Amino acid sequence: MIAFGSADSISAYSLEDNEQWKSYNWQIVIKLIWLALLIDLYVIDRSNQVGTAIDCLFVVLVLKTRERARAMMAASQHSLERNTKVIADYMSVEHESGGVSRGDVDPVRMRGYTYLVRGEEERSRPLTILVLVKELFKCRRRKEEATPAPNYHMTLDKDKLITIDKVWECEGRLLRSSGGGDPHNKLKDICLSFALFKLLRLRYAGYSLPQEAHKKTWNLIRDGLLPNNDGSLSNNDNGYKRAFRVVEVELTFLFDFFYTKYGVIFHPTNKLIEFATAVFGIWATTSLLKHHDGPYNDCQLATLPNGLSVDVLVTSAMIIWFVVVELMQFFFMAFSEWAKVIWICKYVQYKSWQDYVWIERMIRVICGVWLLKPWEQKLRQYSFLESYLYNPSRLLNNVVMATYIDQTRDGQRQSTPIQLPEEVKQAVFHALKSNYGTKLENGQASLRAKNESRKLLWACWLETQTQVIMVWHIATSFCEHRLPLEGSDLPATKSFLVATSLSRYLAYLVAFAPRLLPDHPYVAESVFNQAIIEARDFFQKCKRMGDRVKKMEENGLSARGETVINRGARLGKQLANDIKDKETIWRILADFWVEMLLYVAPSDNARAHADHLARGGEFVTHLWALLSHAGFERNPPTKPRNALERSYSV
Repeated sequence: MIAFGSADSISAYSLEDNEQWKSYNWQIVIKLIWLALLIDLYVIDRSNQVGTAIDCLFVVLVLKTRERARAMMAASQHSLERNTKVIADYMSVEHESGGVSRGDVDPVRMRGYTYLVRGEEERSRPLTILVLVKELFKCRRRKEEATPAPNYHMTLDKDKLITIDKVWECEGRLLRSSGGGDPHNKLKDICLSFALFKLLRLRYAGYSLPQEAHKKTWNLIRDGLLPNNDGSLSNNDNGYKRAFRVVEVELTFLFDFFYTKYGVIFHPTNKLIEFATAVFGIWATTSLLKHHDGPYNDCQLATLPNGLSVDVLVTSAMIIWFVVVELMQFFFMAFSEWAKVIWICKYVQYKSWQDYVWIERMIRVICGVWLLKPWEQKLRQYSFLESYLYNPSRLLNNVVMATYIDQTRDGQRQSTPIQLPEEVKQAVFHALKSNYGTKLENGQASLRAKNESRKLLWACWLETQTQVIMVWHIATSFCEHRLPLEGSDLPATKSFLVATSLSRYLAYLVAFAPRLLPDHPYVAESVFNQAIIEARDFFQKCKRMGDRVKKMEENGLSARGETVINRGARLGKQLANDIKDKETIWRILADFWVEMLLYVAPSDNARAHADHLARGGEFVTHLWALLSHAGFERNPPTKPRNALERSYSV
């Protein structure tokens, strides 16, 4: 049952699994037929309690496999397009009908923000035995209600919807911000994350929203979540920390939707089935353990010295494991973000709940438990100058094994991940708030802002963005070893940390996640492979980092080649020689890398970000979610005529 129906909550391990839901259904049907035949042959007497328990367990297995199949089907592209149509229709006019005039919209108190939290799922009929029977024998002649012309937008009963503004306007003690139980909006932000998750699903389904809708969402992010321009926070847990928390929970919902059964389990029409299968499954398994008399002597596989049959021992272990997994799943379900949203929405919907202290305490306890998230807040790192000599094992990386596993390329050795620094989050969100209204650039805006850095613009006008990232990464690594920080100068230390950590992170994306970059993935892979070859030829016998930095220093300005390593050496030498103040150098590099990260984040390849959620998630995916809501776009990099030729004379 664990293998067939996923007694745990996992439904898929990749997006490709979800697209194969029909194939999964047919495979399971065939396996269930064989299992039914085996049960019929093995269980001779069905009149006793063991036979009843086995039949009940078989029914539970059918329901479990159906549950997983429905989760895979719901996460497939076709179903996603169909099921999110109602949200797309609703959000296409939400910015016009928020219930208040445009001047009265308040992103701090969420006034006028009627984003959907819950309610549109309950358009389906309530689950009863009669409905289950009709579902099996439903007639396709059922009359469908026509949607209004000419737009044919699907309509919703707004009185039955739970929206963001209703959550914020709730007068219950549990959700009251001033003098209540939610002064930092942590409980209400769970509902905000769920509403934004529904908007993010529109990107995967291919729906687009009007620019006015994006602008309204950006006002929510800028004025409702992010701090002031000076970086100050309005309270102890607001500002960039709050924005990051909201996006993190939003991506948790997205991960659960694509890779777990939570989206199906917590659907209003499926909660009763989930409860029933758990109860009957545990009863059936415990009954088997209690009343099983063991097989006939001629059917035993083996017998231990103490007389215990091996097949009974193995079966008992599997049954106990099923019960343990089922109970663990119920624990995780009870404290999941999905359960928290349901409890909070019920609290907002039913005014009578707000009069009971014990209900508020129960919801507060549930919302106070934070389970493991799909992302560990790690920033993966890669150092080109430290890893270009790495050669993977040929035992696993060869022509034969290439048909079975992904191949590791030369130089593709990841550095130790680091905990995402608070300085990086603060710098990125501060730059994000300052950049709205203009299209994002690949670092050029930060270089133009300072007179001493304008001479470095040539390094942003390269043929591909992958080359820009690699050249600046090599130059940053050069400065890291050529200009180490001394003392505890706080501004310089912060800039150093931001520049070096983001430099290694963007280099990691080039080496290990090229699908998240603006260039074509194979172009990024090709540039990286060529850079490895060029570096080995450039450094030759330089085995230590000090020797490599010295070689770059000797050949920096004299290197006229257009290779990545030559350009990186030239840029690094230019930074070290032309700018005398060490603090200024690191501030220039920090500002560049922050802007480059924001430039990389917007992407039309939503599938690539969903794939990386299954592998632990990426920091750039959090920024992609924020930028998607705000409608940020990249500005094509400007490259003046003969820009590269002019760079040699700098």
